[in-house]
Amino acid sequence: MHEITGRDCVLLVEGHPLSGMGNWHGLGETKRWNSEIREGLADVDVRRVLGVGDWEITTVPLADLRRQRQPVDAAILDNGYDIATDLLRSRGYIILNPDAEIDGHVGIACGDNPPHYFPTTQYGVLQNESLIDLSGVFIEAAQKERGVDLPILSAGTLRDRRMAFVSVGVPDDAALDGLPARSHALNLGTSHDGTCALVGTLASYIVVCANTFRASLLGSAPLEVRVKHTNAVGDLEQARRILRDMIDAQTATDVAITRLLDTDYPANKFQEDLTSTVLPVVYQVPDDDAVKNRTRHDNRVEDIVGHYFGANVPAAHRGTAWGALMAVQGWEQHDKATRTPEGQRPRHRAALAIQRTVASATSAGYPLAAALMGTPLPGLEETLGTDEAGTVRTLAEAVQA
Repeated sequence: MHEITGRDCVLLVEGHPLSGMGNWHGLGETKRWNSEIREGLADVDVRRVLGVGDWEITTVPLADLRRQRQPVDAAILDNGYDIATDLLRSRGYIILNPDAEIDGHVGIACGDNPPHYFPTTQYGVLQNESLIDLSGVFIEAAQKERGVDLPILSAGTLRDRRMAFVSVGVPDDAALDGLPARSHALNLGTSHDGTCALVGTLASYIVVCANTFRASLLGSAPLEVRVKHTNAVGDLEQARRILRDMIDAQTATDVAITRLLDTDYPANKFQEDLTSTVLPVVYQVPDDDAVKNRTRHDNRVEDIVGHYFGANVPAAHRGTAWGALMAVQGWEQHDKATRTPEGQRPRHRAALAIQRTVASATSAGYPLAAALMGTPLPGLEETLGTDEAGTVRTLAEAVQA
């Protein structure tokens, strides 16, 4: 269900391509999208629905009455237990049943709602304002680096303030250079009841209820940002850097792409280098009598060449180093699972496209592209020349020159 209950407030933009069914539950506040003005939700409204400046997520101390010194002699007063309970409650403690295991635990409360979650003291409280902070980093980077305005399309709380979200739209804007990430939403969400960490994903829709929160942030979707609720949760610098780099990387890439486009690399020489030089850097080349492995090797070559002459590489780019890199990265993005650094989930293709840098690293999930860029290639000797030792200069060196 939608799980918009209690004191929850949801605000969303209707009529935007990413809005889907919009306010289908009839429980949210709405703003109509104007395709000419292209304004999203105002900051003051986003802060209001997230409760920023109105209420906060707080920790509440817990006490087991059996472990407390009685303020009066319970043997004299029949109501000694009640007096002790009232005293503790007056000091802000929540009294659980006598058999409760609460050593090292705290209660989590949203505003003046009663505590609903009782994690260990290692749990780190994360205010809803952090979602505004992270979305602001993404929006600012897009404006600074690409001159593109990214609107906030939805924000709010769910499950009686226990979950919160912000969705930022990535428009179909020519300034984004036709990246696959166009027309996606960056959905950021967090919970205050153990449902999830602070997470961020790219999706083809915005969050408007618990159903879309679950589908985008709690399902099998690749996570671009994940910050655990620990005592170090206040340090969100890594998340900020990831979101900033998803946009910033494109500016540096523009220059490199231009240099690669100016680097002649005939298709026949690319295929020869791919087979004899690039693939062996990443994959073991099988012996001729290892039929099964030889077939796998030949299939890789055939698939990459298929990308080179396919729709993903414009005809005008074939015969250049950029066309070769597009073919290799296209294969790694679409035919080969590219995973997160933890190796748990495949990355979202749109995120890979935004965050792509020409000097790819193995840790970034592009080992073959890294080999193409960083390995001396015989087919480029005439174009790039050699160093003092007679070694062919690499494409990575060429774009950094």
